[in-house]
Amino acid sequence: MKYLFLYLLLLSICTESFGQTVGPSALQLDLIQKSDTQYKAGLIFLGGGTALTLTSIVIPRNFDFDSGTNNTRVISFLAWTGVFSICTSIPLFLSAGQNARMAARLSLENQAIYQPIPLPNQTRNIPSLCLKIPI
Repeated sequence: MKYLFLYLLLLSICTESFGQTVGPSALQLDLIQKSDTQYKAGLIFLGGGTALTLTSIVIPRNFDFDSGTNNTRVISFLAWTGVFSICTSIPLFLSAGQNARMAARLSLENQAIYQPIPLPNQTRNIPSLCLKIPI
């Protein structure tokens, strides 16, 4: 009888201990990591494109005033590469934001309430609106 009572006690503790999950799920962690990676790549493309565009603006058009050689080919290459890089960063920022919003989502779940003194005929779980933001 003593072993049966101990077995039931341990079984009830085990079943109640899995009532709440503390950590975020693997899908949320993957989405957060993907969002961070896309955001960093967007910043790299935006910074590189801005640097190339500003460099193309700063370079003088005429390299040698005596012979008449010019830098239009180099300037146009740097400017177009910078513009394409900036345009590439826009979808990366949009998808990073979408993945971050998907990772932090609202959910309606039953949450256990803390009762130091349990009252008879009172529920232990109440429905609640939860915002999960994994940190």
